[in-house]
Amino acid sequence: MAKRLDIKDLNLYYGKFHAVQDVTLQVPARSVTAFIGPSGCGKSTVLRSLNRMHEVVPGARVDGKVLLDGEDIYGAHVDPVQVRRTIGMVFQRPNPFPTMSIRDNVVAGLKLAGRRTRSTSTRSPSGRCAARTCGKRSRTGWASPAAASPAVSSSGSASRGPSPCSRTCC
Repeated sequence: MAKRLDIKDLNLYYGKFHAVQDVTLQVPARSVTAFIGPSGCGKSTVLRSLNRMHEVVPGARVDGKVLLDGEDIYGAHVDPVQVRRTIGMVFQRPNPFPTMSIRDNVVAGLKLAGRRTRSTSTRSPSGRCAARTCGKRSRTGWASPAAASPAVSSSGSASRGPSPCSRTCC
């Protein structure tokens, strides 16, 4: 179901540093909104505040209102995990949890959602990387379609990395 987002007088702090001042914004349901600005102007800080990731930074705090369909997501009765299930976050660069393995990072969302993985039948992070294709060449000469074409980063540069279905993950 589509959600409306209303931000009212949002102020974000890192300790005593006032990082973002007095943001008011309405994002209607079924709309696309882009934040554009120079590096360091607070775009990511505002985005982190929309799914309550800002509050996990030591010393950070939020003043103002962030309303999702009229409900304050920072209300005392609101579960931050439920907010994060509704308002997702996409990072420009890989941002794994540093205390977890890559596999554990990949399946963290599944575990949070209560889904089981078939880790006993394959050692694949998603349970979908077929063990029979790992290390084998297909008709294209690559172990997986993703490895056949270079990955493109947000900056547009191409890079060739290991196959997502390499021996290290399967």
